[in-house]
Amino acid sequence: MTCDKTPPRRPRGPFGTRFGPRSLQSVHEETTKESDLKTEDLDKVVKKRKRQFPHFRLKTNGENASLSNEADTRIPLTLTDIQYLLLHSLLGNLNLTESPRWYVIDKCNGIQQTTCLVLEGISIDQWESYSDEFENTRKIFQNVVEVITPSVYEGSLVQELALVPLSEAEKESIIQKYGSMNLALEARKDLMIMMKAVFPIGNEINENSLTNGDKFPRTQLVLSAWQLIEENYPVPLKGKLSDAYSDYVLTKHEYAPVTAKSPMFGIDCEMCITNAGSELTRVSVVNEKHEVVYESLVKPFNEITDYLTRFSGITKPLLNDVTKRLHDVQTDLQSLLPPDAILVGQSLNTDLHALKMMHPYVIDTSLLYNIAGERTRKPKLKTLAREFLNESIQEGTSGHCSTEDSLAALKLVQLKLSKSIVFGDAVHTNRDKFKENIARMIKSPQYALSIFNHMLEQKKSSLIVGCDDITGDYHTYLTQAKESVQLKKANPKKIKLSTVDSVEEVITSLANSVKDYNLSMAHLKLDVNIKKETELMTNVNKWIKTVWDSLPPSTLFVVLFGGTTTSNGLALVNVRH
Repeated sequence: MTCDKTPPRRPRGPFGTRFGPRSLQSVHEETTKESDLKTEDLDKVVKKRKRQFPHFRLKTNGENASLSNEADTRIPLTLTDIQYLLLHSLLGNLNLTESPRWYVIDKCNGIQQTTCLVLEGISIDQWESYSDEFENTRKIFQNVVEVITPSVYEGSLVQELALVPLSEAEKESIIQKYGSMNLALEARKDLMIMMKAVFPIGNEINENSLTNGDKFPRTQLVLSAWQLIEENYPVPLKGKLSDAYSDYVLTKHEYAPVTAKSPMFGIDCEMCITNAGSELTRVSVVNEKHEVVYESLVKPFNEITDYLTRFSGITKPLLNDVTKRLHDVQTDLQSLLPPDAILVGQSLNTDLHALKMMHPYVIDTSLLYNIAGERTRKPKLKTLAREFLNESIQEGTSGHCSTEDSLAALKLVQLKLSKSIVFGDAVHTNRDKFKENIARMIKSPQYALSIFNHMLEQKKSSLIVGCDDITGDYHTYLTQAKESVQLKKANPKKIKLSTVDSVEEVITSLANSVKDYNLSMAHLKLDVNIKKETELMTNVNKWIKTVWDSLPPSTLFVVLFGGTTTSNGLALVNVRH
């Protein structure tokens, strides 16, 4: 007799579940697995949605400006950096000729709106002093960066925020796209205004005529303020960062504005290694006639441990009878250089650090020529001299000659000025159209466009809201932008300027309007009363939270503290998810 070990089949329940001793456990297991699966799928959906949202993050230059760093190590951003962030979020990559230098916006095309709240009259000092009062704001913003703002040098925040300086490549792009520059506002505004942010520069001079032999203004080759900062040039930044260069001196106590006729001087230094580090041992200066106007050996106070003769050409006997010290050279150069001098050199930042001197107008040949086709690869002076001047320098075994190097750098700049702004730039090789446009622009004033012109050209809508103490400042730029696009039969109603009576109304108007405009901006001038400062900061925190809560998903939110005459401002940035 055989025994069938197969258990009897259990009857099915109404939904196909078999009943029996283990049926409840089976149901529980199946339900749990199904629940886990749904949770896992839900997590994937949430993560996928998060990935689809735009995301803002800092690059190295942004991290260097972050308030997460100690004050004496931060390198602040400029207002131009904030301008370009706003334009980038609004127009995508239209206005960019290369990637942003201080941030990344992942999924930038997914940004639906941009909202900006400008708070004039408060600075980093309030942010650091009122941590508790800014509790909500600190939760909203992880990215907070220091910004050099016009209040430090009594400039106009509205003017600098409204006007967007254009690079030569950007001007060429706009000319190709639209046929002309729409609105002439100011000549070379970005150079002078930002320079005034950090250097003592006098009133502007209207001097547009070229020096004999120049095909375009030499001012177009001068590094901007943010380029000086980015390329590690010593800059007398306001605020606490000034401690970093406390033992440096300015080449002049006050400067004249740089013009197309400002004189150029080639400069080069040689250094040796002492027990304190790299120190100056020789300096040479040549003028545009290729005459040596200053030449001196320099004896460091510290003991020399390596003369670096194979590079510097300096030997111990050469310095034995030298009595000139660094401070003597600094005094000599301060007397020699005119107030609008343009210094020319190869990687001149190194020389200025050796001199422990700061200067606003610099042309750097390592940035001027590009023979590799890559912006990050800087050519050597020896290579540039061979390729463009047909000269051999640095050939001997006894070290470099600072006179020879300074003269080679100056000749390279003069050569470029005699050709075109794209001469020697492999990135622009074969771009005949670009060269034609540059030649055309050389004969006309240099332009800056209002941010609102950019907006209207791309049929983007804007709202500016504030009290009557600020909206009048925006009126000129809005009116000019409207008049400009009216010529093209565009719709000027896309820009709205709203004047209200109180601060609370400004915030309410902004919060109620953010969904209706591509760019919504509120600007407040705050009267900071020390006795009521705590109350004001509490209110500022409340205003920021109110606006944040009103934002639709995928909105870039920028809060700008305008700074004061003694302390820099800051920018807070986040994307609402």
